[in-house]
Amino acid sequence: MADETWRPLGVETEDQIAEYDALHEGVPVWLDTALWAWIRNTITTHRRYRDGSGRFPMVQETLVEAMCQTLQIGLPAIRMRENGAAQGEAQFKIVMAALKQSQKPLMIVDYLLAHADQADDRALDAALTRSKSAWQVGERTGRVALVRRVPKGVQVAADAVIASADRAGARLASAWEALYGIEPNASAAYGLAIKAVEDAAIPVVSPNNQSATLGTVLKQMENQTDWLLPMKRLHAQAPPTEVLIGMARVLWHGQHDRHGGQPSAPGDVSMEEATVAVSLAVTLVNLFSAGLVERASKERKFGPGISAGPTAP
Repeated sequence: MADETWRPLGVETEDQIAEYDALHEGVPVWLDTALWAWIRNTITTHRRYRDGSGRFPMVQETLVEAMCQTLQIGLPAIRMRENGAAQGEAQFKIVMAALKQSQKPLMIVDYLLAHADQADDRALDAALTRSKSAWQVGERTGRVALVRRVPKGVQVAADAVIASADRAGARLASAWEALYGIEPNASAAYGLAIKAVEDAAIPVVSPNNQSATLGTVLKQMENQTDWLLPMKRLHAQAPPTEVLIGMARVLWHGQHDRHGGQPSAPGDVSMEEATVAVSLAVTLVNLFSAGLVERASKERKFGPGISAGPTAP
């Protein structure tokens, strides 16, 4: 099916399309006006004149004051002795100037999505999508929030695992937030990814070991060599035990910032490494939590109907 996405005249070749469709960090100039308009609308409330003759816009003072305190944004006094259209406009002038000085527009948007009752998340998401923003409206820790844009299928798969894996799912959700949230932390994301896999794998592989780690699980699986996945055709060069151990080994040994005092370590974990770690964790948590990883019986290493022979590539 042909690509039906509209693009401007002259954007035709693969390179031109790739450049035009590229996602943009921060707030590009073509998004700036719409974003600040959304912020102003979100912090607006309407009050009535005392004589009942109409309504006028004012700033939601409590919301804005709490936000600025939380995000450490300097805010002059905005409480007015009188309420009216002129006072409201004066409030907005003070508030918008303070917010724009902060240079934290995405943090402001993220806070308002989570805390403002009248935040129009659909309008914001539409503006972000049109502007090819690297951010979209999603959910973090049960609240509407900005999240980094990832392929839809990847997000759906991760959400399904997070929702079905109990404690491991909760850890995985935290790892996802640390990786794709508004303030990404590669080291935290990597560490939480490992903990999520430990939560899912230890009860299966080392249920009686109270001090087990992913390293413990790795050694045990390496020694036992008979862990299976419910596949009816196996390739001689990719037996399930080796595939599982390989994924876990990459995850465990790739966390090079786990211990201090190692001058030969590469340094801080990168976002790319954390992305690999969280992706591996999604798969491993799903396999272990869904009961798809099991020991082979001593009598028949490859259960009924399962062949250990090589298959066509």
